[in-house]
Formats: sequence, structure tokens, C-alpha cells
Amino acid sequence: MTATHRDKTIPASGLRGYVEAVRLFSRNACLYLFHIVGMDLIHGTWEVLFNLYLLAIGFGIEFIGLRIVIGGIASSVVSLLAGVISDRIGRKWSFIIGDGGGAAIALVNIMTTDRTLLLVTPVIGAFFGALHAVSESAFMAENSAPRERVHLFSVGSALSTGAAMGGSLLAGLVPLWFTPALGKVAAYRWAASLGIVLWFLSLIPAWMLRQYPEAPAEQPTTPNQSRRTARPFGLRPRPIHNPVLIAKLVTSGAVLSFGAGFVVPLFSVFFQEGLHAQEHQIGLTFASGSAVLATVTLLAPFLHERLGKVPAIVLSRLASVPFILVIAFAQDIGSYLAPALSIAGVAYVLRVGLMNIAAPVASAFSMELLDETERGTATGLQMMGSGIAGALGSYVGSLLMAAGDYHTPFGAMAALYLVATGLFWIFFRREEKRLALATSA
Repeated sequence: MTATHRDKTIPASGLRGYVEAVRLFSRNACLYLFHIVGMDLIHGTWEVLFNLYLLAIGFGIEFIGLRIVIGGIASSVVSLLAGVISDRIGRKWSFIIGDGGGAAIALVNIMTTDRTLLLVTPVIGAFFGALHAVSESAFMAENSAPRERVHLFSVGSALSTGAAMGGSLLAGLVPLWFTPALGKVAAYRWAASLGIVLWFLSLIPAWMLRQYPEAPAEQPTTPNQSRRTARPFGLRPRPIHNPVLIAKLVTSGAVLSFGAGFVVPLFSVFFQEGLHAQEHQIGLTFASGSAVLATVTLLAPFLHERLGKVPAIVLSRLASVPFILVIAFAQDIGSYLAPALSIAGVAYVLRVGLMNIAAPVASAFSMELLDETERGTATGLQMMGSGIAGALGSYVGSLLMAAGDYHTPFGAMAALYLVATGLFWIFFRREEKRLALATSA
């Protein structure tokens, strides 16, 4: 896509501006949107099923927490390397290697009952997952102009969560249909395997991505172009131009991930063990959350236009906190108002929607803060901090839940969300105006 096409005027706001921005998506951006549909279908399935699979084959909540810790620490260790590799080999090959390897590891996980192997696969899978994750935001930033960037992040997030909704429904319904004939473990494996097949198929549009050559140093690159070097597999990190901004992003993100770690990876465990929900109820709850999220993320550009990026991010995160506490005390509230599972399910859906409505805005904002050549490395540093913090939170949360305490993890999550949101406001409330001035200049 040429720079001339990129320079077309996009209306400043409203539905017309939204449609025009979507029409300007590059070929690469459209292919990537197809890629994430197949990739995220398995994530929706996995979010519901895999921890339940581990419980079904005889492992306890403590073992689930241990796997999360191992995966989180491994992700933290390899994420910086993954970021450097992504900046060197390009986003296309990062997606192909990361997602192909990730699908293979997922297939091994769902087919084994070996304790040692289940503790090793999180380490291997962490690298493949990190390679995709550090490339995602940088790719979308590099394949969009500033005026359409939030729209691309928004549509990408909506399609991702829509695919996750399909995966959650798959995870809830397939075991319901096939458990009587095959048994619970086999039904879990069939449901996960269907998602993994689509994960492999998602590599086709990733393979079709165009990897643009580096523009000469004296010429600015277009939004479609990723800068390259003559030796694409060299792994020496490129210079960091914004170390203070990156440190702030890492700090606020790590605190947020620490809080999320107490509960988010264990939601399916909480619903089954704490609220005694069935697989199809858990799948429907997760799918409802994804459906709401897919809808509200499409509204992110309108939220950004009305409030600005930083206020939108802060307000959405604050609005989710009360519903975290409602989930925690659903059983107590349920004795007066409605069944606990219904209250927790509705609160879960509202928390997911409110917490993530501005997630595309946050992703676009963090990429705009950084130089193109440091985005992958910076994302790797953020993943490193968030991975360690999230792993620690998950381990503590799993121990608390294993002991029958389902209140404290949610309380810790709510408190840490408030701290992280406050830090984000302090760190970045002036950065949006600085970016606007720099762009206009």
C-alpha cells in the first residue's frame, strides 16, 4: 500500500470516520485479522478447558498454579530475547514460528498425562507465545497510519475476542455432547484438538504477509514498512531511545499483571470448584464475556475520541473493580438476590467488558510512545515484568484457592488494579498531549 493511499483524509470522528479508517487497512493488516481469528479460537477453548482437563486427570489446584508459575517465569526470561528476534527477523516470521510452535505444544499438552512433561511444556511454549505476543502490537502499529491505528487495534481485538467466544462455546458444548460416549478426558481432548486444527490453519494468512524491505536511513519509512538490517538474524538489541517511558510501561503493567494473576488464569477453576458450575455453564459464561468484549472493543475509537486515550484507559479499569468484588462475594450476595452462579456470571461478563473496552486504545498508545525500532524489544521488557508478576500472583492465588479461600485472591486483584491504574495516570497523563504536539509539528 502506498503512502499516497495512506495520506487520504479520514474524518475526525463519527461512524463515517470509523468506516473510512477501516477501509484504509492495508493488505497486511487484513491478512493479520484473518490470522488472529484462527489463532484465538484455541485460546478461548484453552481458557475454559485445560485447567479442567488437569483436574480431570487427577492433578490438584496447586499443580495448576505451579504450571502457571513456570510458564510465567519462562515467558519473562525469554520475552526480551523474543522481542529482539522479532525486531530482527520481522513480524511475519515471528507469527509463523511462534504460532506454529505454540500449536504443536498445545497438542502435546492435551494428549499427555505425564507430570514431568506437563511441567516442561510451559517452558517451551513460553518462547513461542512470547514471539507472537511481542510482535502483535508492533505489527499493527507498523501497518497502520496514526489516524486509523486505534481502529485497527479495535477491530483486531474484537475479532480476537469473537474467536475466543467461539472457542469458549466449543469448550463448553463438545464435552457436554461427547462425555457420555467418550468420557470426560477424551471429550476435553476432542474439543481442544478441534481448536488446535484451526490454529494451524491460521498460519496460511500469516504466510501470505508481505515483509517490507528497510527504507534508506535518510528517508522516513511509511507506516507499512518495518526497518530491517542486512543481517536479519543478528540478535544484538537495537538502541533504546525511550528508557524512562519503557520503565513506566513495565512498572504499571507489572502491577496490573500481579493483580490479574491472583484470579484470571484460575477463573475456570473458581467457577468449577468454588461455585460448582458445569463445563457448559463455564463455557457459556466465558463465551458471553467474549461476546460483550468483542462488541465493546469496537467502541474503543469512539471512547478515545470523547475522552482521550489516557482518561479512557483509566476510567475503564476503575469501572471494572466493583465487579471483581461482586464475583468474590457472589455466594454471600446470592443468598439474598439470585443464585450465586448467575450473579458471578453477570459480574464476570461486566468485568471483562469494562476492563478491556479501552484495551485497543492502551495498545495503540503504548506503541505510539515508542520508536519503531524498539517496539519489539520494549514489548519484550513489558512481558518480562508482567510475566514474573503474574506468575507470582497466580501461585499465591492457587494456594489460597486450594485452601478454600476464594475471597482473598479477588480482594488482592481489586486492590492491585487500583494501584496500577493510579500509577498509569501519574505516569502518562501528560504524554498524550506531548504526542499530539509532536504529531502536529
